[in-house]
Amino acid sequence: MTTVTTPPVPTVRQGETQVKTTQQRHPAFRRASLVGVAALTASALFAGAAPALAAHAAESRAAKSVASAAEEMPELTAEQRRFIEDGMGPEAMAELTRAMNEAGADGEIRPRAFPIAAVAIGAAAWCAKGAVASIPTSVLSDVADGKFSGKGTYVKNAIIGCLGGEIGGVVWKFLPNWVKNKAVAMVAAFIIKYIR
Repeated sequence: MTTVTTPPVPTVRQGETQVKTTQQRHPAFRRASLVGVAALTASALFAGAAPALAAHAAESRAAKSVASAAEEMPELTAEQRRFIEDGMGPEAMAELTRAMNEAGADGEIRPRAFPIAAVAIGAAAWCAKGAVASIPTSVLSDVADGKFSGKGTYVKNAIIGCLGGEIGGVVWKFLPNWVKNKAVAMVAAFIIKYIR
């Protein structure tokens, strides 16, 4: 048999009035006020830590995508390297290599440091292959020929995102437009010839 104990009931003598506090009358009010204080404290702490958390999340996403691209990208063969160098031309390759070598001086942290520009083009092609997987080869051929209209604009933007991510945004930003266009066209041509 279990016994149930109840808290003692305060007695009030005749002529005396018992005064109860708000917390005694409304225990739910007390709980709500404690929850409110906790929420305000948590939001203040989060507001102070949010920029650092966002930066850390962005860095970890970039590191994961670079790591997965590095694992996925096979090493360029001699034939693939010649294909890129011939397609880009010696002037564009020299300009891209120069820009990649100078980019370290501006303090930008690049995802990877490629020894030669052809490897950066190959890496961008492997990066972009998922984004253009559903795009018909005819559209990729147009982009490879330097035609960037219609769906070609989407393909160009996807490839630019990968090139900027692989070689570094500052490198991409300061390249001459003719080199950018050749690099985009070369990535599309590489996808058609070696990835599809």
